[in-house]
Amino acid sequence: TREYGALAASYMRAFDHKWLRGGAPADELLIGSADVQSLADMGGSYDIVHEMKLIPFGYRTVVQLVLVTAAPLAPLVLTVIPAADLLDRLLKALL
Repeated sequence: TREYGALAASYMRAFDHKWLRGGAPADELLIGSADVQSLADMGGSYDIVHEMKLIPFGYRTVVQLVLVTAAPLAPLVLTVIPAADLLDRLLKALL
């Protein structure tokens, strides 16, 4: 992330110098310039690198997996443990 951040900052400084500080040639127009698209691509690349994680899943994914895996077991559990007792146990576990 640090290296991509440095690259993006360097590109942004060059873009700023060229288009906002008068560094562009007089005959070159901003409209239609590849510089704007390149800046957008750089921003997108940085966002992708910034969002990368060491582990390809997070807490939310694990919770979803547990719920989807446990859902088919719910009817079986309700035949063994009455619903009222199950709710009492869940409330005690949460509190």
